[in-house]
Amino acid sequence: MDSNDSQVIVSETTDKGFLRELIEANLTRRLIPKGLSWFGCMGGLSLVAFIIQLSTGIFLMFYFIPNIRESLASIQHVSHSVPYGWLIQRIHAIGPHIMVGMVFSHMLRILFKGIYRHPRELHWVSGACLLILTLLMYYTGSLLTAHNINGHHPIHLTRIYAIHVAGIPLSMALFMGIHFFMVRKTGICESL
Repeated sequence: MDSNDSQVIVSETTDKGFLRELIEANLTRRLIPKGLSWFGCMGGLSLVAFIIQLSTGIFLMFYFIPNIRESLASIQHVSHSVPYGWLIQRIHAIGPHIMVGMVFSHMLRILFKGIYRHPRELHWVSGACLLILTLLMYYTGSLLTAHNINGHHPIHLTRIYAIHVAGIPLSMALFMGIHFFMVRKTGICESL
């Protein structure tokens, strides 16, 4: 074994050690408060719902054609011809209802427990922006469903699609980054 091979092995071991330490320090070694309920987890569950929506949406982007003439055929193709396409499409169609409920319950918990007060005012503002973006995502997605597509002008369908798959998700990612940074900086009300 020459020196280059040993450097590669040390580098791989160090990278795995760093990643493992990062995961353990931020996830697995955290203590969960005894009184934590499901409502206390709604922020994290909202993030999981967003990730599921994002991943199923990326899958559907490969098949959906935002054109009046071809959009219905592309939806039917995913539902009937793509392996497990019907399942991914159903998850993507039902997921927003669940996500909106989670975001609302998270916001209501924060409101009723008074967690929005100093020093967490900006958490509330960024969370409210995320709620608005979630509702916009829900609305634009509902405009892209099979029974709503025929009523749109071709240009509007393309714009709605672009806003739904690029504009709103990028804005949500920005606000999530801000939200998580502030939560990390000031902490949450009940420490994990």
